[in-house]
Amino acid sequence: MKLFVNDTPVIFASVQNLPDISYDYTFNALASTIVEAKLKEDVLVHYANPTYIKTALDYFSKKKVKHLDSITFAVADLEETIKIVKDQFKIVQAGGGVVRKGDEVLLIFRLSKWDLPKGKLEKGESPVEGALREVEEECSVQVTPNDEICQTWHTYTRNKKKYLKQTYWFAMDCLDDSQLQPQTDEDIEEVRWMTTSEVRQALYDSYFSIRYVMRRYYQQIEDQSL
Repeated sequence: MKLFVNDTPVIFASVQNLPDISYDYTFNALASTIVEAKLKEDVLVHYANPTYIKTALDYFSKKKVKHLDSITFAVADLEETIKIVKDQFKIVQAGGGVVRKGDEVLLIFRLSKWDLPKGKLEKGESPVEGALREVEEECSVQVTPNDEICQTWHTYTRNKKKYLKQTYWFAMDCLDDSQLQPQTDEDIEEVRWMTTSEVRQALYDSYFSIRYVMRRYYQQIEDQSL
């Protein structure tokens, strides 16, 4: 499970099945607190118990660690760890999409960053229904869905309550963009079609979670072309 806490990528993995990452720093949770550890580039943490993980999540939610690319907690019981983590939050669900027209995809500019259209599911909506509605509302386009790209999880706090948002991401094809415009009451300033190179440049200073979705999207496109 990959979780974005204050845009810090936090990964939970079984000790028997660690992700294929070349770690720059490794430390033992039994010997170092999260504050004492060198949090830079890609970090691997061994022997983190639920209390340690909760402390780490609280720390990341309050402090943006600028030079940390990812932190992985290697745990003995992955399923139980994920359950304990989820129990700390109220879970909300959302949907979003990567819309394609030819060789270009649609990005939105919101809160000073390039982003992808997305939003919370309404009562009774399936993930794909909510994703379609949000994309069409935020960009004033008509789209049709394709395969699911991935799911992301990120945390936020509102009115002193902690939330964990699960977002379902779908690849989509554009049917009609003749009325293309941003939904300004959702703080969207611009919507723009971009080439692959333009997307990579635009997302250089965007959110880790959005860059993750786009990597998965381009990998999906590449796999489908084989």
